[in-house]
Amino acid sequence: MAVFVLGKNKQPLMPCSEKRARLLLERGRAAVVNLTPFMIRLRDRCLSDCTLQPPLLAADPGSKETGLAPLHPAATR
Repeated sequence: MAVFVLGKNKQPLMPCSEKRARLLLERGRAAVVNLTPFMIRLRDRCLSDCTLQPPLLAADPGSKETGLAPLHPAATR
């Protein structure tokens, strides 16, 4: 499951894994912003320091309804 990440100026960055979020919190590089959904804020990064990947959406056909699902860019390879 992905953890939502905010930059130093409270701008959204790319989500990270639970393990990476746990390490950032243990090392003091991040702080918890919200518990539901779980979100952290980095203390040393801002949007201008980061490279963002384009968001990907896919149709998610269900048995009764069709919805949209966000995709991780590495999953499309």
